[in-house]
Amino acid sequence: MSLLDVRKLNVIFDSSRGVTHAVKDVSFTMEEGEILGIVGESGSGKSATSLAIMGLLPSTASYYGELLFDGHDFVKMSFDELRTFKGDEVSMIFQEPMVSLNPLMRVGKQVEEMLLLHRTEEGHEDEAKMTKADRKAKVLEMFELVELPNPEVTYRKYPHELSGGQQQRVMIAMALICKPQLLIADEPTTALDADVQDQIIDLLKEMNRRLGTAIIFVSHDLSVIRKLCRNVLVMYHGEIVERGTVEEIFENPQDDYTKKLIAAISDERKVVEPNEAEDMLVVNDLSAWYEIPGKKIGEKPTKKMIVENLSFNVKEGEILGMVGASGSGKSTVSRAILGLHKWKSGDIIMKEKNPQMVFQDSSACLNPVKKIEWILEEPLRNMTDMTKEERKAKVREMLAKVELGEEYLKRYPRQLSGGQKQRVNIALALISGSKFIIADEPVSALDVTIQEQILHLLLSLQKEFHLSVLFISHDINVINRICDRVIYLKNRYNKNPRT
Repeated sequence: MSLLDVRKLNVIFDSSRGVTHAVKDVSFTMEEGEILGIVGESGSGKSATSLAIMGLLPSTASYYGELLFDGHDFVKMSFDELRTFKGDEVSMIFQEPMVSLNPLMRVGKQVEEMLLLHRTEEGHEDEAKMTKADRKAKVLEMFELVELPNPEVTYRKYPHELSGGQQQRVMIAMALICKPQLLIADEPTTALDADVQDQIIDLLKEMNRRLGTAIIFVSHDLSVIRKLCRNVLVMYHGEIVERGTVEEIFENPQDDYTKKLIAAISDERKVVEPNEAEDMLVVNDLSAWYEIPGKKIGEKPTKKMIVENLSFNVKEGEILGMVGASGSGKSTVSRAILGLHKWKSGDIIMKEKNPQMVFQDSSACLNPVKKIEWILEEPLRNMTDMTKEERKAKVREMLAKVELGEEYLKRYPRQLSGGQKQRVNIALALISGSKFIIADEPVSALDVTIQEQILHLLLSLQKEFHLSVLFISHDINVINRICDRVIYLKNRYNKNPRT
């Protein structure tokens, strides 16, 4: 008997905008210890499928079919019956650890809470008698297993005191501490640096080997799926359009959509042409730090150095890539250039008086209570003498440049997809006429197909407007495809830029 047998699963969402059939007759099986990848872009139904298995669909959703786990049908279970499986026999890691972790509770206590909630039930009488010290020891053991540094110190930290990779390791520890038979990982590496992403993948492989935990790994990135999974399901518009082993999917894809996904992760490099133009930006011996207040009254603050003696330049009409892991100082450098970071020294010389930025989190950058037309018109109201008619004409023109129709003018940000919101952010950066743009991880949170569209858009706009761009990313494949030269940041020291 299979560990998991999904038969003709259907998920339907009912909202004010109508009924959406998110998952359509999805069927697949999983064996004990198997690692299965489910891949597809946003809206393909992969997350809805995993949430249905966990019984975590919102109240606006209904589902039917069969979800047989070790012979038990989750669809027919009551909430109380299902609760004995969720977190115990079946557990889940979510994409955003900062959203999933309680910001007011130390991470050790949050992981320990799993033992209190799920190890007091029938069949776990011995573990239900665990003392507080026993539970803490088990959490520290799990922290060691997921390779968190100094488990005793980490136990007492709050989520905001950990890096993104460490937060995700805490989530993995929380999901695995009850030793479930099945772990569902929903986009757990999307927003992580490439090095940290590889560490998390290696960790999941090790957990699979040592604990025998079966894993469903949900992702939009086939390159990640390839590193971890044995078998793959490709989903599109709520249906499975292709299934097979990793080798079969990559070496001989059959469906056009699968071919499109594979083409989007190609490692092609940009053809670089000589650039003898003048400098748009020159940075000499830039150092940046944060001041940490003293613990006692009157005690002087201490410096935490982020970047030391960094020098580089960006030429007119050039895209310079900046690569580095979390904590290497990429975002601090961008804030220092824009004048948003006050603890700095060195020289920053820039031709453009009005530099602009495209941020990673497109949702957080757009005013949620204003329509797109108002958002795009705002910088023109503040920075130009245009009439109302001229501003509205400029807004329509720029919206067309980022390949969005006029119907989007009357929409709110929440009514746009991730890719559409990022197009609006690009329009917002360009509408005031700036010739220098800093793009800070502008595609890292997007599906690979949408990522491909945004990269093409950035390249076409850069050529049309002759823009100078500082492009920050942790993805070296993206850097290779779009940038003319690259500067690598590591451990606060600058390695010379190179093509």
